Amino acid sequence: MNIFRENNFDDNDFLVVSFFTQSYKNKAQRFVESVENFKLNYKVFEIPTIHYSKSNKGSYDINYCMPKLILKVIEKYNVPILFLDVDMVITEKPKLIFDINKKKIDFAIYNWFDDPENDGYLPIKLDIDTNKGKISKKFYINSLGVKLINDPKKDGQLFSSGGVAYFSNRSISIRLLNEWLENIKSYPKAPDDQLLDYTFNYTTGVKKDLNVEWLTKSYCRIHWWIFDRPVINHPSNLSHREDDNFFKITGKQRFKIENTKKRLTERYSKNELIDVENKSVYEVIKGKIHLIKKFEESIYI
Repeated sequence: MNIFRENNFDDNDFLVVSFFTQSYKNKAQRFVESVENFKLNYKVFEIPTIHYSKSNKGSYDINYCMPKLILKVIEKYNVPILFLDVDMVITEKPKLIFDINKKKIDFAIYNWFDDPENDGYLPIKLDIDTNKGKISKKFYINSLGVKLINDPKKDGQLFSSGGVAYFSNRSISIRLLNEWLENIKSYPKAPDDQLLDYTFNYTTGVKKDLNVEWLTKSYCRIHWWIFDRPVINHPSNLSHREDDNFFKITGKQRFKIENTKKRLTERYSKNELIDVENKSVYEVIKGKIHLIKKFEESIYI
């Protein structure tokens, strides 16, 4: 692996790491600019190929998967690692990561099962009749989300988004990374974050001893979380791997559904229309739009 760009300051206690192939060079340059804005230590590696677990356009060369990279960097530099996909950008100083490092956290990632309000809102356009004629108006609606959360009475499960992940340089984190790597070797066609969930939920021998913290949405912010201020942001649409059915690929379950319960919390229902420009919520009754309420929350589009 060749280092594309790097910063080495004395006053950072963790290292931001990413990697990319040639086709992602423009995004790598954008990523580097965002990291340098906050004077963070980082290393970005240019690699000849990427493993299939990270991209369905990749190869089966295990040397270019996410845990392998992190393990190599920890071995060489002996520092905690904040891994970011190269299509992420840092928009504010990631203060939470500095706190995580001070608290001696071993592993941190966004966990959908630990977030009682994980709904995503996507735009739609509707043609509306007004006194001035028909207009096309954009609204946002509750369009996606994981409808399960961890049952607090049972062993917690992980259902992650893998674009941002923190691993300490302690032996227990290194063991988790190695166990994750072995599962990628066993199931190379499965996405790496799904295999990380499987590792955490089923196969790791260190789970009970890991010091874990779940990141907020702001630290793995995707465009559909319009009520969450981005700190580490994914500004573009996500690529969808249509054939990624974890059970069909592996013959295994990704998590223990018996350790979860139905999530009942939602900010707005799927039947409500959110006008972000006027900060208003509407519902459609008999073909007509009716105002339900106004709101004060900040919006980040």
